[in-house]
Amino acid sequence: MIKNKIILFIAIITMFGFVSCEDEPVDPDFLVEVPNPCNEPSLFTVSSFINGNTVRIDWDKASGDAWEVQYGINGFVLGTGITVNFTNTSSLISGLTDTISYQFYIRTKCANSKYSAWVGPVSPGSSVTSCALPTNVTAVRSLTDTSMATVAWTVNGDENSWQVEYGNHGFVLGSGTILASLSPTKTISNLIENISYDFYVRSNCTSNQNSDWVGPITINAFGVVSTDAFSALIDGVEFFETDININPNALHNGLPSINIIATNANNDVIDINVENDVVVGTEYFNTDPLTDKFKFIYFEPIPIEFETDTDGSIIITERTATRIKGTFYFNAIGPAPTFLIRNVTVGTFDVAIP
Repeated sequence: MIKNKIILFIAIITMFGFVSCEDEPVDPDFLVEVPNPCNEPSLFTVSSFINGNTVRIDWDKASGDAWEVQYGINGFVLGTGITVNFTNTSSLISGLTDTISYQFYIRTKCANSKYSAWVGPVSPGSSVTSCALPTNVTAVRSLTDTSMATVAWTVNGDENSWQVEYGNHGFVLGSGTILASLSPTKTISNLIENISYDFYVRSNCTSNQNSDWVGPITINAFGVVSTDAFSALIDGVEFFETDININPNALHNGLPSINIIATNANNDVIDINVENDVVVGTEYFNTDPLTDKFKFIYFEPIPIEFETDTDGSIIITERTATRIKGTFYFNAIGPAPTFLIRNVTVGTFDVAIP
């Protein structure tokens, strides 16, 4: 009897060690929790077993055109399970054993080999819905007690618990201090006044489902005066700004926005207009001038006058009531008849909002 159990155990371990639908190496993205560039799938459901060896995977396919499902024995670590690629026409996973407890995760495969956050785990015969991100995250150090800071955010679903992770400026998610909160605000104590800190927040929807982390939101060391910074490469040549003008009351597509205008010694200008409701950690792309969350303009004085941005993206890495920080790239096309193109790359901005 004992011998039969040992053989069965070895068979199960062998199956999960060597059976893979793609035989691909462990994706490093499984192991690092970072802000994600595209929408995670919602309404994720795994059916009960069909014929004892198959389950049907269902989800809201509005998040993209391709997805990854990873599964393994209950409690497995993401990155060590079996990965299956899905499209909007595929739905079944076979070769299972109904006497084994499985868990399944799903994520959207985005453009440029990027991925959404994982959704799950889900066991056969159950489902999970998406968990709403907290927004408008702020972190403010107390002026009367510099060892304390208050983190606050806006609730966007029916969740009623959250987590705040913080650490020294630049720390890696997962290595900081995590605190739970039952309200959309958290006071952090025992901070050191001459150290800058980063803060992240995420929603807790169920015991095993969280939203993405939103952040980092940075507070400076006490007494450190933050200065505006702007940089970019124009066709590989560094853009040295000599002046930065910030208009916090601009409009873009008729909506409130922040206008950042950087000028160099040659009077070349990079103009960035970002709508107020952009979300930290999200990458926005040019898709439609009427719905884009931002606009770029690159201008060189006569006779060139590059003015029109043709494609590009922007990532907001910090957004508070008093500061906005991000990265960007875009192409600017000049006037007829030459239609020369300037490639604006490796762009960053870190500016105070008046």
